[in-house]
Amino acid sequence: MIIDVWRPRIKKVNGKGIAVSYEMVDIGVFIKEKRKGWIVRYYCDSCKNDKIMTTTTHVLLNPKVVYNTLEKQTCRSCRSKISEYEIKKSHIPFDVIEKSVIESNYTLLSTEDEYMLWGQKSQFKHKVICENNHNLTITWNNWSKGKRCRQCYEQKKFENAVKYKEGWERYSYLVYYYTEKSYKKYKNKINPTNIERSKEYHLDHKYSISEGFGNGILPNIIGQFYNLEILKSHDNLKKNKQCSITLDELFEYEKTYKRIGD
Repeated sequence: MIIDVWRPRIKKVNGKGIAVSYEMVDIGVFIKEKRKGWIVRYYCDSCKNDKIMTTTTHVLLNPKVVYNTLEKQTCRSCRSKISEYEIKKSHIPFDVIEKSVIESNYTLLSTEDEYMLWGQKSQFKHKVICENNHNLTITWNNWSKGKRCRQCYEQKKFENAVKYKEGWERYSYLVYYYTEKSYKKYKNKINPTNIERSKEYHLDHKYSISEGFGNGILPNIIGQFYNLEILKSHDNLKKNKQCSITLDELFEYEKTYKRIGD
């Protein structure tokens, strides 16, 4: 259902016409004049969603567009479903999917019955296990585009990143790698008040990276959540390479959290 129609106000800038503003016009005027390039707001007549969608008068007036016309408007989501069932009338056979999965050294857990009962088959989430025993779900659309196990991809990217790094460069990279993983997982413990990391507030290592490197402390320990805190940038810069906890305190944290399994 069309809600309203907006006509652009064009202004010449460097010889080119640019829409600088829009004004609402009567729907009857638009239908009568059939001008292209106007903006139309509408509700989807198929799913009856109360979300406001937008399109252009060019689309509504195009005779080749079947599912978004003056008489009936259809949102992108509904058009996607319609295109698969009413236009394509086809799907990838299950044995083709199964063969492709096996050839990639993956194991397919989903069954043909589950697949055939699913409506929009290109979006069916197949359950698979990769060659490194990671469980995941993936659609045929993504699989056919070459997308595979995200965990394996991230691990491979990590291995390639550290392969040729040595000494301080390798150590600091690993610390920051584990730091970001810890912060993402334990943000509520490190930053309970949700202070934004910025020029004013830094994520600091209580036992510093340089001291960790000098004392041969494993990078994943320096990057663990119990060694992280949010500090004002002024205090962090003033602290520099100094530590706010001792090495004994760091190891005590490590023992404590290993003991409780967190």
